[in-house]
Amino acid sequence: MVGILIKQILVMLVMMSVGVALTKLKMLDEHGVAQLSNVALYVATPAVVISSLAIQFDKEQLTVGGIVMLFYTGLIIISILIGRIGCGKPDRVGQFAVAFSNSGFVGIPLIQGILGEEYTFFVTMTMVIGTIVFWTYGVYLMSGDKNEVSVKKILTNPNFIAVGIGLILFFAPIKLPYIIEQSLNGMKNLNTGLGMIILGAYLGQSNIMLMITDTRLYKACILRLIVAPLVSIALLFLMPASFEVRMVLMIVAAAPAASATSMLAQKYGADYQYGTGLSIGTTVLSMATMPAVLALAMQIL
Repeated sequence: MVGILIKQILVMLVMMSVGVALTKLKMLDEHGVAQLSNVALYVATPAVVISSLAIQFDKEQLTVGGIVMLFYTGLIIISILIGRIGCGKPDRVGQFAVAFSNSGFVGIPLIQGILGEEYTFFVTMTMVIGTIVFWTYGVYLMSGDKNEVSVKKILTNPNFIAVGIGLILFFAPIKLPYIIEQSLNGMKNLNTGLGMIILGAYLGQSNIMLMITDTRLYKACILRLIVAPLVSIALLFLMPASFEVRMVLMIVAAAPAASATSMLAQKYGADYQYGTGLSIGTTVLSMATMPAVLALAMQIL
């Protein structure tokens, strides 16, 4: 499992290097990256959600999915508290990075490669909770403005709509037409590659020296990659589910900071450079931390 994990992370780093190259060659500018970020957030990720839920209804799977949602709620609350205490109230970007892991761009392909395609369903269950928390607490945290959070914005958000459509397809005996099914598959396949290119482009546009000399970055990286996952092991030890399902949540908990850390920082005028440093830094450092943390979790869970 650890070997597959390392290979998958190396593949992602190669894709990130494409984003760096496109930026350095002036083939992708800041405006283009912002547009690609919108495609990733509002097209690719919703496609993953709908596709993962558009499967045959299974009562047992639904029960386990409910348990996953319950325990993931506990994990995200723990991460929020760790970020709030560890980073401090003024560091909104750092708190965001600790609270939200890259379950979409990093977690899904790792789970597919390590555990199998069928376990993507349970990642989607975490995304149901994550989507709600992300577009409420997460947006408020990054923007600092309660007016940015509204029921209308949540209900009309493509990710929330995708969750609703996906749940309808899961409960109803509806078989998607071939054309729609293949269209969804094509769009969901953009998820990881596009996300990594965006991160690489952010890196190519950033001042590396300014990022690596920011001491806040190291604190947030430790909290996101080591502290939060280790505390998560203790909670998941109590989870009444199979080893594989526990490992789904463990991979999500140990994943680097969400790519949206840099995307939302740019969108809401927060510390974009710092947010980019956290997205890139945790992704690179996760090559060392994820195998170690997951190896420990495998011995305990």
